[in-house]
Amino acid sequence: MTSDKKRSPLPWIIALSVVLAVGIIVAIAFVFGFRYTTLPNGVKFLGRVSQGAPVSGTAYYTDGTSASFNGLETKLVYDNGDVYVGQTSSLLPNGEGEMTYSSGDSYKGGFFDGKQNGSGTMVYASGDTYAGEWKDGKRQGQGIYTCPDGASYTGYFVENMKNGTGVFKYASGDVYEGSFTDDMKNGQGTYTWAKGDVYVGAFVNDVREGQGTYTWANGDSYTGSFKNNQLNGQGTYTWKNDDGDVARTYTGMFKDGMISLEQ
Repeated sequence: MTSDKKRSPLPWIIALSVVLAVGIIVAIAFVFGFRYTTLPNGVKFLGRVSQGAPVSGTAYYTDGTSASFNGLETKLVYDNGDVYVGQTSSLLPNGEGEMTYSSGDSYKGGFFDGKQNGSGTMVYASGDTYAGEWKDGKRQGQGIYTCPDGASYTGYFVENMKNGTGVFKYASGDVYEGSFTDDMKNGQGTYTWAKGDVYVGAFVNDVREGQGTYTWANGDSYTGSFKNNQLNGQGTYTWKNDDGDVARTYTGMFKDGMISLEQ
């Protein structure tokens, strides 16, 4: 005959000890304010809270990114290396703050729900700067964009592009003042060359196209139709003498910048 071996109580003791240890750790963490919670905007937070507000820990965002949060320094350090210091709401930049991007860009100004909004200044790693209005993380409204070579644009932006009226100063010294659409000269404007020539008239996609007047630095001028940046179509060319008086004029057809004999 065989007798049943008595089962050892050790595994049960170990399991119970582990459960008790975990329970004690959870209880201690709870007492000291550690929580895992979901905020109204969907951001999840694991860390210490005070009166329901995050104090320090890790934020997990709906787009899959995360950031460590230090409430005492009002600082967010993102998993991609970006760093934000400033006002926050629901663990997102909200209000005034400064963001340093891992790309080398930096921004100081207004935020709303984690994006640039309101007035602010962006300094790009390339050396370009933009100071002006923002909306949903894009240049939107009045602003000034400046390049390291001295070129600059002062005017209106829509979704990061020059749109509306503005003044573009080129590094060469040329200046354009007028209308823009999607970063290009479109509509009426005045282009002044550093050498003294001036064009006042219509532009289409950065090209002189339509009716306008071109005045050369020596006083000669042309008023009429333009195409592909050249005198094309009906127009009047006026020559000036050394005293600035009208020497003679020609009215007729032009083609590719020249008087056309095909009338």
